[in-house]
Amino acid sequence: MTMTKPQLSACSHCDLLIAPYQPQRPQDIKHSAKCPRCGSHLYHKAQCQPSTILALSITALLLLIPANTYPLLAMTMIGTTEKVSLIQATVKLYQEGNFFIALLIFICSTLAPAMMLLSLACASYLSIFHTQSPRLKLFLKWVDHLSHWSMLEVYLVSFLVALIKLVDIADIELGVGLICFSLLMVTNSLILTLFDPSDYWDRVTVNGIS
Repeated sequence: MTMTKPQLSACSHCDLLIAPYQPQRPQDIKHSAKCPRCGSHLYHKAQCQPSTILALSITALLLLIPANTYPLLAMTMIGTTEKVSLIQATVKLYQEGNFFIALLIFICSTLAPAMMLLSLACASYLSIFHTQSPRLKLFLKWVDHLSHWSMLEVYLVSFLVALIKLVDIADIELGVGLICFSLLMVTNSLILTLFDPSDYWDRVTVNGIS
């Protein structure tokens, strides 16, 4: 009988080869590990069930609609009040000839977050119900690629900087859209913090999905 050697993994910081941890009992499973040489994190396994990720993803998708359609603010200048939503601002930039900027804002603030959240919700649904579907692998790849294009935090910071400059020249009233967008950003950040793709990929490996 031939003994197979355990597959070693290398630390990304000091290249130390480390054997994988194999617990003797389920309660001995470690949720994080550090390199014994340099102390850097080897992995961190979030203690979050796919059902939680599914609920948060649906919540974020619901917040995404009013965040884009409801007014972000109402600006009053010389007796004229104008309300602006995220979609209206994107359309305005497009009409003024700023096609690339309008397209970039639409992708990073609307399309990419919506596709990422929808893909994550579908992947969580398949993971919860143990569906042996090849689409699970596809959804996980989409989540990985689209997460780099979802830049809600950057857009919100840019909006706040512009808002500070507008306060001196006009009367500003914050709208429902800004509140929904802020809640969306918090929910999206919570999802990315709790989401552990290794749990989903382990299910892909166990089920032998190709």
